[in-house]
Amino acid sequence: MKLIATRHAETNYNVQDLVNYDPTADVHLTEKGIRQAEELAEQLKEFEFDKIYISRLGRTKQTAEIINQYHKLPLTANELLDDTRNGFEGRPYSEAKSWRDAQPDPIAARYQNKYESVADMTRRVQKFVEYIKVNHEDNETILVVTSSHIIKQLRMLNGEFTIQDILKKSPAAHATYYVFNIKREKNEIH
Repeated sequence: MKLIATRHAETNYNVQDLVNYDPTADVHLTEKGIRQAEELAEQLKEFEFDKIYISRLGRTKQTAEIINQYHKLPLTANELLDDTRNGFEGRPYSEAKSWRDAQPDPIAARYQNKYESVADMTRRVQKFVEYIKVNHEDNETILVVTSSHIIKQLRMLNGEFTIQDILKKSPAAHATYYVFNIKREKNEIH
């Protein structure tokens, strides 16, 4: 099956460099973000999606609603697509990154020993890939609207880079999509 994964468009939190994984926080697209989502919708309008998945975060729903004007499909929220639950909600992203990078094992590090690590997130994204393998046919095309961290995880699972590279790679650009081919018989994406 074909998985089209896109990052949401620019938000008020992105402009302020703030972390958001709480679905109840007032995070929404900026004027620029709305324009980005409209441009993305134009790029994706020729795809024939069978299903659209979003995270529980408002920014992905808002982006997906703009894309969906051409597809008219129900949006299905899946918490496996939520952004990293790293313990820094509403705080600067640079603070979260500095904390993580200072840890002896930044991939396994959990803030206050209770929040999500990079390795935890990898397992969560793998669960989502397994979920779509079980629930969709090989000939389907699935759209996922999510965060940069999920996109980076999918790219890592696709063999584009290693888990260590996730820490170094720049975030996916807003309203940019990536195409993945999911093989149901294998535990990999290509």
